[in-house]
Amino acid sequence: MSVKLFASRRVAWALAVAVMSGPVGFSAVPAVAQAPVIVGNQLGIATVESVDHDAGMILLRDRAGNLDTVRVDPDIRAKLPVLHAGDRIGLRIVRTIDATIVPPGTPLPESTQNAAGTRTGQHPHGMMVSFKRERVKVTGVDTARNQVTFVDPDDITRVVLVRQKPMQEFLKTLKVGDEVDTTVMDAVSFSVLSRLPA
Repeated sequence: MSVKLFASRRVAWALAVAVMSGPVGFSAVPAVAQAPVIVGNQLGIATVESVDHDAGMILLRDRAGNLDTVRVDPDIRAKLPVLHAGDRIGLRIVRTIDATIVPPGTPLPESTQNAAGTRTGQHPHGMMVSFKRERVKVTGVDTARNQVTFVDPDDITRVVLVRQKPMQEFLKTLKVGDEVDTTVMDAVSFSVLSRLPA
């Protein structure tokens, strides 16, 4: 599943936030997981502008007239109801993050995705859930400025300002060299509210 309802920069931000929401530092104890933190919760109504069934691309228009593209992988698409141009759909998008500090040499985490839905009835509905898991390495901590620097899996160095109080507390426990497995969960549920006659 590749949902572009959140911009790609927001994905990087969510990964950065995941680093900040992780557990207290690692020191010769098993990895500890941070409980998931909700970082996004959006409700909306959109109209399906077009559907490319072969490519799995759906173009949506929100109430303000903004366009957004959603790409659904073929193995997920088979589990979801078929959408048509003109369908008016209700959407709920929830994003959570969590993190685990892991000992060096721990096997890399794997991402997963799944979907479910009903394909019949007057108001078919579906849900897509993806867990994007990646490992980042902390390269700098500035508690005075509430900033953390880390290197992501693409070897890109990122500097992030930590604004949320619980994450600022966690920032105080991070140290250079910590390896953190982050999980960004995106759950997109939708229902067809109205459909043009066939």
